[in-house]
Amino acid sequence: RAVPVKTAEIVLSEIVSAINVSGSVDSKARSTVTSPVEGIVASLSAVEGADVSAGDILAAIMPLDQQNLLGQANAEYERAKKNYERASGEAKREALSAMNASGSKLESAKKLYKPIPVASPISGVVISKSIEAGTGVSARQALMDVADLGKLIVRTAVSEQSVSKISQGLNVIVRLHSMPDEPVNGRISVITPSVDLDSRTAQIEVAIPSVPELKPGMTASVEIPVERRENAVVVPQDALVITPDGSKIVYIVENGVAKSVNVITGIESNSQAEILSGLKPGDELVVLGQDALEDGTKVAADKTGTSPEKPGAGNKQ
Repeated sequence: RAVPVKTAEIVLSEIVSAINVSGSVDSKARSTVTSPVEGIVASLSAVEGADVSAGDILAAIMPLDQQNLLGQANAEYERAKKNYERASGEAKREALSAMNASGSKLESAKKLYKPIPVASPISGVVISKSIEAGTGVSARQALMDVADLGKLIVRTAVSEQSVSKISQGLNVIVRLHSMPDEPVNGRISVITPSVDLDSRTAQIEVAIPSVPELKPGMTASVEIPVERRENAVVVPQDALVITPDGSKIVYIVENGVAKSVNVITGIESNSQAEILSGLKPGDELVVLGQDALEDGTKVAADKTGTSPEKPGAGNKQ
């Protein structure tokens, strides 16, 4: 009795093998604003999401030593003022003189000791800040981050085996983990010239368009095509049968009989495989039911179309 199978006619097609790597969205123009001195945040004008220009004052830091000297001058004035209020007679005139002297010293301190302005080094958007007015900060402490959201990139890395297969300017597909069904077209803009000795990977940057949904810090996956072949004999991976000795065969149908064919594969992806030898266009390939076949088995073929059904479709591995 004939074994029912489904078949498809072999046609020449394109096959693409790609790698998937994970990364995070960032800005090519991003700067961390730091405190120039140890001190207190005297004023803060920046808020998250605010647009700023290069040179705009974002905050002011009162140096700690100057803050202490100013506080000391103020304390001396307050003591002199209380002494004047309690004094009488000749002592009151001396207390007034001391109060005026300490008041002049306080005014001089206010003019001399002023907060140091902190300016934005680039134009962009304040994407984060870790301070408020009155916060104590140390020298070189990170205060806030400013990024140009018009120059977004995805930072990621590829293995040393794959880095030789990619090039600057290569078009890729970026999928945000928060929006997996809305891929974004990207382009490899930077490939570092060296491989990290610990991870054995090369860092790359992928330029992506600026859209409102994209935010620095988002996680993303990047699909990078590493091999492409046009006008190739391509079959579904499911059509391949692995023999006990590790070789690969497929079944074709000739005159209603199954015939096993040893094949050699080239580029492979999750769903498809390129056949370098053993098949030719026009062959009737068994795509379903091959596990029940042997060489010479009679079959009842249900021809579904061509293999692959969607020529030119890219695949991931």
